[in-house]
Amino acid sequence: MECEICGREIRGRGFKIIVEGSEITVCEHCKDYGVEKPRVPQKKSFVSVPKPKSRPKVNTTIDLGDELVENFHIIIRREREKRGWSQEDLAKKIQEKVSLIRKIENAEITPEPEVIEKLERVFDIKLREKVEEVKVETKKIDLTPTLGDIVVIKRKKRS
Repeated sequence: MECEICGREIRGRGFKIIVEGSEITVCEHCKDYGVEKPRVPQKKSFVSVPKPKSRPKVNTTIDLGDELVENFHIIIRREREKRGWSQEDLAKKIQEKVSLIRKIENAEITPEPEVIEKLERVFDIKLREKVEEVKVETKKIDLTPTLGDIVVIKRKKRS
């Protein structure tokens, strides 16, 4: 381990000091540049902590096969304007903030799955599409040259 101030190799135990609010490990020579952090002995506890009761999880995630359509922000804006709603009206209908609607329509953010579901429900449209899984064949390439690779390279250089 090296001293984080001078770069010397720390022999033995390093010193943990606080310099301008940051905790760093230093050698014996640099320990005076900060305030030494007191060592806290670790207590070994044999008290067993009961496991919290597990709650049933609600599935709110999108299937891995579903993906948000590419021009979702244009579709949302078009649907909102077709109904004559302002961004404030849409925000009230799906119980979200107006700033979220603005950011979605400007394609500044990608909406969370819950928000996508609300928008699909209120507009009665689909914003997600199934994506087919593409299998990519990869070959394992060993990047370390072998003796045979070096011999071939030298032969090519001679001719």
